[in-house]
Amino acid sequence: MASRNWLRVSCAALCRIPDAGRYLLVLNHARRQQGDYVLTLLGGALAFTDAEPLMALGARLEDPASHDLRLYLPDEALADFRVWFAGGEGRERSPYRELHEELVDETRVLAALSPQDVAISRLRTVERREQTSRFGAGGPLTHYFLELYEVRFVREAFYAVLRQPQAGSGLVWLTQAQIAVGAWPMIVDGQLRHVSVRASVLFE
Repeated sequence: MASRNWLRVSCAALCRIPDAGRYLLVLNHARRQQGDYVLTLLGGALAFTDAEPLMALGARLEDPASHDLRLYLPDEALADFRVWFAGGEGRERSPYRELHEELVDETRVLAALSPQDVAISRLRTVERREQTSRFGAGGPLTHYFLELYEVRFVREAFYAVLRQPQAGSGLVWLTQAQIAVGAWPMIVDGQLRHVSVRASVLFE
């Protein structure tokens, strides 16, 4: 895997949730468990539903037991992967699964959420290449496919709850200017912390 001929690829669906000039962010659950405090957009890894096209490109799954679109790919196969990803076949095309997980299962801010409760529309795909911090400092060079979706709740009752999230939920509403600062003070796990804010993809 360390060969220069291989590139790590990670694909995610991210949620743009606006309200009165602010955007909803969440303290990343997995990183918080590792002592790394980061505010990100709601959403997460996209899953594949058909592995055959990936195997045809020579891909090696990062976790063979998972359907997450995190994999290692020969450098020369990236262009063909991009075509496959843009076509949307054989993979998730919605952030709903991750949205439900974060708002209902993890933060428990909402008691329930069904697909009929949200209006979701695709905005754009942003590509980035940088070292991942997923494995700590010095992680592998990763090519990201970040699919951004506009998410609106169909009933005002959801906004009424989300505008005043429970203490400790990790949910925060920030403006574009506040996001641009790159850090936000929060009391997390009993301490005041300057939490990193990673949501610039909203405005790219």
